[in-house]
Amino acid sequence: MSASPAAVRYAHPQAVLWVICLIALISVAGIALPYPILAPLFAATAQNDFNHWLGIAPQILLGIALAANPLGMLFGSATLGALSDHYGRRRVLAFSLALAVAGYLGSAWALSVQWYPGFVLFRFLTGLCEGSVSICRAIAADLHPQIERTKAISWMNSALYAAWLVGPLLGGLTMHLGHHVPFLIAALAMLPCLLLLYFLLPPDLPLPQPQPFWRQLREHNSLNLVRLPLLRLVVMAQLLYTIGLNAFYEYYPLWLVEQQQFSGLQIGLITAVLCAVMTTVSAVGMARLGTRWPALRSAKFAAVGVALMLLLLPFTSGQLAWVWLVLCGVPNAMFSAWFQVYCTEQYGELGLGRVMGLLTLLMCCGNVIIALAGGVIALLGASWILWTGALFIAAAAWTLRQQELKPAG
Repeated sequence: MSASPAAVRYAHPQAVLWVICLIALISVAGIALPYPILAPLFAATAQNDFNHWLGIAPQILLGIALAANPLGMLFGSATLGALSDHYGRRRVLAFSLALAVAGYLGSAWALSVQWYPGFVLFRFLTGLCEGSVSICRAIAADLHPQIERTKAISWMNSALYAAWLVGPLLGGLTMHLGHHVPFLIAALAMLPCLLLLYFLLPPDLPLPQPQPFWRQLREHNSLNLVRLPLLRLVVMAQLLYTIGLNAFYEYYPLWLVEQQQFSGLQIGLITAVLCAVMTTVSAVGMARLGTRWPALRSAKFAAVGVALMLLLLPFTSGQLAWVWLVLCGVPNAMFSAWFQVYCTEQYGELGLGRVMGLLTLLMCCGNVIIALAGGVIALLGASWILWTGALFIAAAAWTLRQQELKPAG
């Protein structure tokens, strides 16, 4: 019997939404936190045990350090959300946040003593706990009907978009105090979240028949949903879309340098504006207007819009390139909200934690796939990666069209 929190009424639903948005923001910011910190460490001319561990090339060590966190998040996304359906949202979320605090503190300590293997291990642990984003998304969906589902999910997405700005900003502004300081700040930021979580989320129901944890882990995880024929098209659409979207996210800076001769400062500014646009569209536009149109059909048209904009982006230049690239964030924010609303409405009975975990898991897989393939495609030029992204997103739109044509039930 599950301890699923479905149909639970929250005493302070708006406060709960704000707190889980804050938790999601801090969690995802932790992924981007090291970007401005680690590159100077590994590019430093002075060799030490950290940037030349076992004599391995610093570029390889940097790649491993950056990959450890999202790799952990991939595993966490596959398990934490699904486990929260069974053990309860507050119980699993509090446990994962406590471990995240330990992960941030461990990362700070490993940096301060220049212990590279420990840093990678603690970054993996932190990423594993950051899979709790799927729990936050599930709680946002749980708030319905106290808070309309599209509004709650849109606010959650806006927090995730903002995190990609907050993470590098926090790292860049505080690293002069010591490379370990941003990780200490992230750990401290988690502590009030744990406290608010305790007071705002209702206690989880007791489990009537406790079962071995490893059995629960095997039976209650998001990977099991991949095999369901019912979700075949949804899984395919999410994976195709995230491959295409990450082709844009990861390689538009390279295109800006190759084709537009942008400086690092200009890339930073345009990234900040892009994050601000997606945050605003999700928090304001989709939260207020998202319910006016059917979720699946709207997600399909939004995907078509993203594909067309990526297809045309390489043909822009100058100020138009600035504007066009930023506007790519508008249909993307729309797609994300509508697609998640559709998945929770149609497949929520499978467990909202499992469903949200599945979407996050597929996002991580898309990131890994395009990261591996993008370097090869980049040999042809960065424009080809953007066109590849447009192709995958167009394929996702076509898949959603097939889902739309499926007979009901």
